[in-house]
Amino acid sequence: MSEELLKLEHISKAFSGVVVLEDISLSIPRGQVISIVGENGAGKSTLANIISGSLKPSSGKLYFEGKICEELSIRQAREYGISMVHQELMVLPELDITANIFIGTEYQKRGVLFQKKMREKAAAILKTLGMSISPDTLVKDIDISGRQMIEIARAISGRASIILLDEPTSSLSDTEIQKLFQVVQSLKQQGISFIFVSHRLKEVLEISDYIYVLKDGRLVTGLEPEKTDEDEIIVQMVGRSFDDFYDRKRTYFGKEALRLENFSGIEDKNLSRNAHIPRNVNLHVEEGEVLGISGLVGAGRTELARLIFGEDRKESGELYLFGEPVKLGCCREAYEKGLAWVTEDRKNEGLILDFDIKRNMVLPIQRRLARGAFVNKQAENAVVEKYIGRLNVKTTGSGQLTRYLSGGNQQKVVLAKWLASEPKVLVLDEPTKGIDVNAKHEIYTLINELTAQGMAIILISSELMEVIGMSDRIMVMHDGRISGEFEREEFTEEAIMACAVGKEKI
Repeated sequence: MSEELLKLEHISKAFSGVVVLEDISLSIPRGQVISIVGENGAGKSTLANIISGSLKPSSGKLYFEGKICEELSIRQAREYGISMVHQELMVLPELDITANIFIGTEYQKRGVLFQKKMREKAAAILKTLGMSISPDTLVKDIDISGRQMIEIARAISGRASIILLDEPTSSLSDTEIQKLFQVVQSLKQQGISFIFVSHRLKEVLEISDYIYVLKDGRLVTGLEPEKTDEDEIIVQMVGRSFDDFYDRKRTYFGKEALRLENFSGIEDKNLSRNAHIPRNVNLHVEEGEVLGISGLVGAGRTELARLIFGEDRKESGELYLFGEPVKLGCCREAYEKGLAWVTEDRKNEGLILDFDIKRNMVLPIQRRLARGAFVNKQAENAVVEKYIGRLNVKTTGSGQLTRYLSGGNQQKVVLAKWLASEPKVLVLDEPTKGIDVNAKHEIYTLINELTAQGMAIILISSELMEVIGMSDRIMVMHDGRISGEFEREEFTEEAIMACAVGKEKI
């Protein structure tokens, strides 16, 4: 048996009283790949951040090479040789490879950098990683897979012991993935351990020596790759039952509201989002229907919404509204055509936090409420009071700054802002992210009310139970493409998760 390098005992973590990890105990042996899998929100990233020193556990103990880590910080983790390659790559494109590898750990004396020594070391590391490229190359001139290798090069430039890889293959081709795996296997032989956090179960089974499954912040089981398969892992990941608080029943059956035909975006290497661009997407949604869009982080769900609303460039495809072809160049054009989009990032994209509730709610409809050059204050107040009441916004009044509202009430203000524009098609991207159970239930009730009046809703969510509970039909995305379509009577967590990780619909 391999020597134990890192040990976690009864690790728990809570944020503002909300427990996100509970009683996690696991072991990382030297020279092995340990994978951590689970649904979105299972606690994988939180656990990885604790191991890398970015977060402190609320309780529990960590041991490195048998010695207790009294307080594992990022600096101490680095001294132990523990480093993390994030899904959002942390490289500086305008600097060369050498500078990126040694940033923060430069060879220097009294402020004088030993450039030649660093270039020689960088060249040797690049050779170890199978990269035939000059260490003087600017990172902006390297593709995504190369940038990822540079992060690994940074990790092994010092005393590398454990490298955490967070969704490392999400933007790589099959050839690039195999190249990465060859590097991992080579570094394993040198005694370096890897923690592999991924949704891609086929790759998890291929690269892992052992697999830990998390669900709802708890460690469900540990599995040996040679004694399990994708189906068993999926069952372990999703084994939850329905809640009574999903009460979806379609009551309005109208005509087709929106259709996409062969919708594709343009690949842009300069995009900071580490997600797949939608390719050849075909879907439709009808009046009175909730179309759920499911998939894993990076599958291209939000990118699809951006493409619909003209925020990202389209390569090909057609968009139809109520049977008529429409070309949308920006969000404003979409809103004028009767579409509305509640974005995932409410604080940065959905609200102006230093504006009060009233100003946020009426922003999209100010022209409609104006009388010539003047704002109709009475009409504004009527709209604001209507939606504060309809959505049960908990506030001291319409003049309260939105930054002082709870997350759930902020989300209600975003919803009110777009409902006031009276859309015919509403796109909801992670509408209940980060809000409490009561606020979630109120939003679900609102969805039912809106569709009963004939509105078409596209629901994008990382919460599988939410998509199942609130959708009439579900489209699943994987690597930017539609990998499966399910009618309500076909909904099962296992089947949807299987499509989300790239398996064909049975």
